[in-house]
Formats: sequence, structure tokens, C-alpha cells
Amino acid sequence: MTQISRFTGEIVPIAQVVTGDGDESAAPQGGGGFADYALVSLHCLRIYLDTSYRMTIDLLKEMPQITGEIGLDTADLPSPSTLCKA
Repeated sequence: MTQISRFTGEIVPIAQVVTGDGDESAAPQGGGGFADYALVSLHCLRIYLDTSYRMTIDLLKEMPQITGEIGLDTADLPSPSTLCKA
């Protein structure tokens, strides 16, 4: 288990509790938005990795295990502008 994986494993449950939507699907379905905990987790990863929004999304596209821990597929990742606006 890598440090990023351990960090993600710790931050996702915290984000679910703080946002109160732990039972919600992370990815948008039927035109809905991303779950708040997924966006919070992605922001935390961006800060942890010390990268830009675009670089964070690009890195996560190569890390299916990490995106899976958040509840997303690599194809479901938000665009960098969506993450920035959140």
C-alpha cells in the first residue's frame, strides 16, 4: 500500500462524515452532480500531491486504485474546471 493509498483511505471516510453524504454515489448519475465527499477527497489529494487541478486529474487517470477508493472510475473523474469551481 502506497502513501497516497493510505492517505486516500483515511480521507474518504472523514469526507463522508463531514459532508453527510456517505451513502451517496460518488459519480453523477442521470445528470446529477458529484457527491460532495468525492470532491472534498479530490481537493485533499490535490493539496497532498501539491499539484494543479489539471495535473491532479491527469495523475488520477493513471491511478485506478486511488480513484476506486473514492468511488469513481477513471472515466468518471471531473474536469479540472469542475474541481476548481467546487
